[in-house]
Amino acid sequence: MADSILCPQVGQDLTEAKVVALHVKLGDKVKKGDIVAEVESEKASFEVEAFSSGVVISLPYKVGDTATVLEPLVVLGKEGETVSSEPKKQAAAAPAAASPAPSVTPKKSEPAAPQALAPQGKAGVLRSSPLARRIAAEAGLELSSVAGSGPYGAVVLRDVESALASGGTRVKRGAALKGQSSLTIKSLREGTGHPVVFIHGFGSDLSSWRLFVPKLAIGNPLIGIDLPGHGGSLAQAATGFEQMAADVAASLLAKGHKRVHLVGHSLGAALAAAVSERGDIDVRSLTLIAPAGLGPRIDGHFIEGFLEASTEAALTPWMKRLVHVPASLPQAFVRATLTAREDKALVSAQRAAARAVFEGSTQLFSIIDALRHYDGPCRAIIGRRDAIIPSDQADQVPGNVALNRLDHVGHLPQVEAAELVGRLVTETIRSAG
Repeated sequence: MADSILCPQVGQDLTEAKVVALHVKLGDKVKKGDIVAEVESEKASFEVEAFSSGVVISLPYKVGDTATVLEPLVVLGKEGETVSSEPKKQAAAAPAAASPAPSVTPKKSEPAAPQALAPQGKAGVLRSSPLARRIAAEAGLELSSVAGSGPYGAVVLRDVESALASGGTRVKRGAALKGQSSLTIKSLREGTGHPVVFIHGFGSDLSSWRLFVPKLAIGNPLIGIDLPGHGGSLAQAATGFEQMAADVAASLLAKGHKRVHLVGHSLGAALAAAVSERGDIDVRSLTLIAPAGLGPRIDGHFIEGFLEASTEAALTPWMKRLVHVPASLPQAFVRATLTAREDKALVSAQRAAARAVFEGSTQLFSIIDALRHYDGPCRAIIGRRDAIIPSDQADQVPGNVALNRLDHVGHLPQVEAAELVGRLVTETIRSAG
């Protein structure tokens, strides 16, 4: 029986996407997890993954065509099987032989934007599609030097291809290397497809995700990263929020992780949002659990009490504040935190990290603009009973972010409501296509 791989919806309210690459041809054998195509809109780009195995028996679209979202992009079946009909194509572009970068006719409801050098969005952010950013980064092309022909002057794939063909401005090598880091990155589970990167919160480390990852019904590789001054990255100093985001991005790039899904908790969630805005990593989806950076307030007394505690009796009441129901926090979490502190440098490093991002009960950073600029699937999961970061600050979440407020849950939704949070994270990642 034929099984269709659908064209993903590459942005809110979008009904079509341009096919920019097909990695299979008729008769090819495809395995679950293989990347079969790439599609792009003016807002986002995605690799299309096969969720089943089979032989390619139909390719309704060719490179350059504009495909209708949620209609078959590739059809799989058994060898020798055929399909009776193909879906109607939407406004096919000119033949590939006519130009190396086919133009796309704008929708009637949206006038074509004039070309503009270094098109800027809000707060001076360059408008560009993730695929355009990725190709430019791989080729060392200075994206700000490219004239954008997409909607509202956005730089899209055809602009990058044209600039490369004409020898566009290249990034200076020193600038490309600036901010490189070597944070500890470890595998949490093997898989295929784009990796899902888990970023822990303040005072934790990547091992804190190990009890949660079995809740995810996805086959992607799962990896964790230790933030500066934490876990295996203890020796990496944390000197500020932007520097920490640069360290995360540089460390992922150094490992070859250019396209990732990001899942972060608390400070880690805020850093995930900041990484998505940098443009050097193609962030396929964002899931923010109890994110910091939505407002200025944080419980500074918790930060200080957590860092001061040196015995199980002293640390337990502070860590129990992380959850709404104290019994839901395993005592093993407290013991693991104390065990890590046998390295006397850890608390000093985390104290320095706290000074870099918090001042008393004030957060020294905001992720609101970063969230507004992010065009991919994005979800924030908030515990209504969060005693560390007031949950009412989630009222500032922009409209492009899906917001889930969980009743009777505190600052650790991934612990207190692990099954539900696992489903929400899975849905967000899958919605990226």
